[in-house]
Amino acid sequence: MHRLVLPVSTKLTAFVVIFQVPIWNIKYQNPISICYINPFISLASGGGSGGVKGTFWAEQSDAGGCQMPQGDYLVVDAIALGQSQALGNLKWRQGLCGQVLRIDCGNGPVDAVVASTCNLNSDSCGVDMIGKTWRQATANKPPGIVDCSVSLTNRNPIRGNNALCYFRPNSETSNAYYAILGVVNTGGRISSSAVAAGVAGRRNNDGWFEFNGAGSPRFTPDAQVVFSYEDGSSSTFTIRNCLNGGQVKIFQ
Repeated sequence: MHRLVLPVSTKLTAFVVIFQVPIWNIKYQNPISICYINPFISLASGGGSGGVKGTFWAEQSDAGGCQMPQGDYLVVDAIALGQSQALGNLKWRQGLCGQVLRIDCGNGPVDAVVASTCNLNSDSCGVDMIGKTWRQATANKPPGIVDCSVSLTNRNPIRGNNALCYFRPNSETSNAYYAILGVVNTGGRISSSAVAAGVAGRRNNDGWFEFNGAGSPRFTPDAQVVFSYEDGSSSTFTIRNCLNGGQVKIFQ
């Protein structure tokens, strides 16, 4: 049996296990072999980084940072993401808010939502974990610093398979002159820009897009909103499809 690690793409890595299985070839009277991919091996969707500093954040997330909306969350662990060079292409940028990263600090992988930011414009922070995430990732070590690997997954944090448009928590949802919108459940795609009713969104550090109609009531229920991703794909909604974000989701 031979074990091969094959790069599938810059954003996808799979472990392919080739088994020499003897099957008798009737025509040529000799054994042949086949291979199959082990179905129990997970395929990660994003480039990963090792040697990332993991730290304890607090028992729960706060109302700042990414300002995640309310929803039926399937991923209940959370981190604040920094800009440590060790993170590589997963250094925090706005489109990573709400993504699900896989953290492995030596006690098995933990999937966690990027819920906030940590020490931006500094190399001092990698992944800062809420209490439950820290304890699971470190096997209940006391707060300190641990070495972790970090990778992007294609998991959606909120129940459902489709992308979801949201109004930012605590923002107006029926103002035709002004709106703050964002997209979650992107399947690992990183949003890069957005246009609503022909108006380009201005992105804030919380990852949400701010749209200003400049005195014109552009943002009617039937107005179109298009979120574009770094991979060139996009998701399209009408404003009536965008959900009320409610209060900021607190992970604990």
